[in-house]
Amino acid sequence: MSANGVVPWLVVGPDRVPVEPVRRFLTDFVARDNRPGSVRSYAYGLLRWWRWLRAVGVEWDKATPAEVRDLVLWLRQASKPRRSARTASAATADGVNPVTRKRHLGDAYEPRTIRHSNAVIRSFYEFWIEAAVALAASDGHNPARHCPVPCRPVQYSGQFADGHD
Repeated sequence: MSANGVVPWLVVGPDRVPVEPVRRFLTDFVARDNRPGSVRSYAYGLLRWWRWLRAVGVEWDKATPAEVRDLVLWLRQASKPRRSARTASAATADGVNPVTRKRHLGDAYEPRTIRHSNAVIRSFYEFWIEAAVALAASDGHNPARHCPVPCRPVQYSGQFADGHD
């Protein structure tokens, strides 16, 4: 949903209250000078993730790689939700526009959408891992690291990397 203030987009729960972990992540995302279109894209990606977690009965901080895998498998076979049924455009789905030579959008999620979904989820959990590490460092504890997407956060020159070079 569109919001006023620092974060231009928010994810709200069924109770119409902003989802706090997502709000905090998006606030940080905005503070890192990401464009409003990127904030919107990440908000929609996290909305999809939140709805998935609710559908499978898993809390966000208990999610595992299995939930991410199952979301990917579902996205690969699911039809995108539409506000109204396709009519004339159904015949052009997945075809090529003869003038622009661009593909018409189909009814399924594109591979790039699924990859973007994974990137959004990874970024969200990396944010929370960094927050846990910072909190633990200030308290002198060693936090349990949790990331449901394949990432291995490691401290590198004072920053966190996902373990990929």
